[in-house]
Amino acid sequence: METRNTKQKELILKEMSKDENMIHPNIQCLTNIIMNTDSSIGQATIYRNINKLVSDGKISKISTDSGYLYDINTKLHGHFICEKCGHIIDLYDNKYQELIDDIENKYHFKVKNSNNVFYGICDSCQDSNNIY
Repeated sequence: METRNTKQKELILKEMSKDENMIHPNIQCLTNIIMNTDSSIGQATIYRNINKLVSDGKISKISTDSGYLYDINTKLHGHFICEKCGHIIDLYDNKYQELIDDIENKYHFKVKNSNNVFYGICDSCQDSNNIY
């Protein structure tokens, strides 16, 4: 069954596509962005539409130690999250794709989504001499 593109879904996608909002927001941040853009859209409507966009494959939901983050980039990729400052880096690597290809070939399984999150300390935090 094909789903409709509603005004709310289009607004969520538009806001998430803006460079300054491509920060892998959590649900609260994303809700604040949308409500500041269009105050007539309620929180429940935003939550429902975000969940629908995830199930439709238009945005990704990333499970982290501190909750869920959302990503407009639905291509298979991993994430690095700095444990100190929270900075998130998208990981694209040929080895990552090779791993997915190997899993698909070995297990005859088609990978549609992957949630690989690596935790550590980014360069900036390492340079501040306060690793932990």
